[in-house]
Amino acid sequence: MNSTEQVTPASIRELIDAKGPCITMVVNHQAAVFKEALNRVRVELGRHNGGSMALLEPILEQNPGFRGSADAKSSVAIFRCPEVMLTVPVDSSVRPVVKVGETFDLRTILAVSDQLTPFYILALSQKRTRLLECTRRFSKEVPFPAGFPTSLADAMQTKKPDHVLDNRSSGGPSTGSMKGVLFGTSSDREAKDEYLLHFLMQVDKAVNILLKGQEAPLVVVGVEQEIAMYQRVNSYWRLAEGGVHGAPDGLESGEMHARVLELLGRQPAGWVSEVLRDFDKKVGSGRASVQRHEIVAAAFQGRVSHLFLQDNAHYEGTYDPVRQEVTHNDDPEHPAADLLDAAARETLKHGGVARLLPAAAMPNGVPACALFRYAAESPNVA
Repeated sequence: MNSTEQVTPASIRELIDAKGPCITMVVNHQAAVFKEALNRVRVELGRHNGGSMALLEPILEQNPGFRGSADAKSSVAIFRCPEVMLTVPVDSSVRPVVKVGETFDLRTILAVSDQLTPFYILALSQKRTRLLECTRRFSKEVPFPAGFPTSLADAMQTKKPDHVLDNRSSGGPSTGSMKGVLFGTSSDREAKDEYLLHFLMQVDKAVNILLKGQEAPLVVVGVEQEIAMYQRVNSYWRLAEGGVHGAPDGLESGEMHARVLELLGRQPAGWVSEVLRDFDKKVGSGRASVQRHEIVAAAFQGRVSHLFLQDNAHYEGTYDPVRQEVTHNDDPEHPAADLLDAAARETLKHGGVARLLPAAAMPNGVPACALFRYAAESPNVA
C-alpha cells in the first residue's frame, strides 16, 4: 500500500496484518514537533532488529506539509513499514504517538478507523433540503432520488396532501407514544403546516431509499419546529436524538459539521447502544464478559463478535494457545505485551468489530467488554 489520504476498511486490515519494522506516528503540523518525532524514530529504528533508515525516505520525500506556520491543532497519522506508506489527516481525537515495533500501534489504527466512521446530516430547509454524507473530516452532498422534492415549493407543485391528514404517518424511533399527526385546515398556518408535513414525509421516503441497509447515524439540522415535525414522521432506524437547532442556510461553513460532531460525541453511536442492550443478561448466559482474561482467550479462539475498549485500558501478560492459558503480568520491571491489543487484533482478523469507546459508553464504565459468538468454558488463568 502506497497512498496518501486514502483509507478504506481494506487498508485498515492491511495495517493490522503488516510486518515490521512498523513506524506509527501521529504528530501535528509544527515543524519542530515533526523534527523531534523523526529523531525519536531514528533512535528506535537503530535499536530495532532489521530497522533501516531507508524507511524514512518516503516520509521525507512525501513532505506531508509540516511547516512552522501550520495549524497546531491539525495532525497527520503516518504508517510506514517495508510494504506500507500511508498518511492520513486526523483531528485531536487521535492521540499523539511515535512508535517503532513489529506491528503498527493498534490503538492508533482503531482511532484512525473511527475517523472514517460515516454519519449523515439532514439539513432541513423549506428552500433547499440536503443530505450530506460525512466523516469527522469530510462531507459531500448526496443527491435526492429523481422525483423527490428538495424544497417546500417543489412539494407543493406535486401531489397535494389530504385536506385533513388523519391517515396519520407512521413514526420512527423518535415517535414515542404518539399515535399519529393530525393537522386541520382552519387557517392559513394550518394549511402550510399540512403542506410542510407532506414535504417532510417525502423527505423521509427519499432518505430511506438512499440509506437502505446503512447503519450510520442520521442527524437532523433545522429550526426547532421542523425538527420536531420530522422526528414524528421519521422511519430511519438510527435517527440521533435531539438534532441540531439552527437554520442550515444560516450556519457558516463548517459550523454545522462541528455542531453535529459535538452532538454525536455526547451520545454513543446508536448501533453501539443496540449491541450493548441487555449486556448483563448476556454476561449471565456466557455470551459476554467484562473479565479481561476471558476476553483475551475468546479473541484468540475467534469467538469475539464485538470488542470495546477504553483508550487507556491495558492488560499485560501472555497467552498460551496450546493450553489456552492466560498469564497476567503487571510487573513494571519485566513488562509484557498488552493482551488487550492482541485481543483487538485477533477480533478484527476473525471478522469481528473492535472499537475504542469513552467510559460513559461502556457498561458500568468498565475498561473492556466483549460479546461472544457463542459461550465456552472459562479459560485457564495463571
